[in-house]
Amino acid sequence: MVERNCNFKFSRLMNLLLLSVFICAHPWFLSVPASAQEAMDQEVAVNLTEGRVVVCATKDGIILAATDTRGEPGSRAPEISILTAQRIGVMLGAVEWVQPDSKDKPVRLDNEFTKLVAAALNNGGPKDDAFRASDLESIGIAVLERLRVLAGELHHKINIGEDEPLIRIVLVGFVRNYGPEAWVIDYRIAQDALGNDLWRTRVLRPSYNQLYPPEKGQPKTLMEVRYPPENRAKGDPELLDLLHQNDSRLEKLRATTEIEAKSVTLVVEGQSQKSDEASVISFMKAAIPAVTPPETKLTMAMVDYDRGFQWILAPPKPPAPPPGETPKDQTPDEQERPTLRHKSEN
Repeated sequence: MVERNCNFKFSRLMNLLLLSVFICAHPWFLSVPASAQEAMDQEVAVNLTEGRVVVCATKDGIILAATDTRGEPGSRAPEISILTAQRIGVMLGAVEWVQPDSKDKPVRLDNEFTKLVAAALNNGGPKDDAFRASDLESIGIAVLERLRVLAGELHHKINIGEDEPLIRIVLVGFVRNYGPEAWVIDYRIAQDALGNDLWRTRVLRPSYNQLYPPEKGQPKTLMEVRYPPENRAKGDPELLDLLHQNDSRLEKLRATTEIEAKSVTLVVEGQSQKSDEASVISFMKAAIPAVTPPETKLTMAMVDYDRGFQWILAPPKPPAPPPGETPKDQTPDEQERPTLRHKSEN
């Protein structure tokens, strides 16, 4: 993954397989004071969206593919959000916040993402003629303010490293009179001990890392972002790594046609901006499923520099509700989703 800090600092990807926040009475806490126990009983549960995002900027458009990791049973697949006519994004990490014993629906930050961006840019819809650093920061702060409200309900010590993000956002788009861009926005937390096993959780200002365009002289190629963050050397190889290694699963896909073979070669050699959009799309549609587990969910979209947002592989439509039941009456399946809380013991 190519990274560029520009005017913002960004910490390297770290390993985060499961964040831990406790919401019920575990044996570890049988002797806690009553005031602390009451706060613990009201603790929110935070479920995770896990996955990988692959981005490639070609001659005619910038492409984004999102897959789930299949790392935990029932984990959510990342969802691509249409933010404006020329910008899309994916929100990873702690996106679903559940209040136990409450009749309120869970808060889904990924579902709120589009509205938060629209309010931050004050554009009232998919109108996007320019994009400045101040716009990016406005988006980051809008999400930060919403996240701080939710995180204020986390009162337990959270087992997460200082450099590990609670939420990671990937933004991809096209800026007129400038070109394609890709950014990662990370939100980290800090906690203050209040006594009696109670903690105040603070969400820090986000860090911004520009993936594309890279530093001058650096390759323009495939970029990959993961959540949970993983050490590239220890985790599964990225798609670009496999291409450099001449992985047998990809070799036959690179030479489907002469044009496609040339485009993939340009991407591998760090000249993706010269590659053919349709050829790279065709390759990614075949290559990502070839190197991921069976039944991995894959969605793809792009921002065409002339036509704007285009679906490549759209997500499936939700199933129709049973007779006599409306969609709002349906409850999402909660089976064994990755969560910030410890699993209670039987």
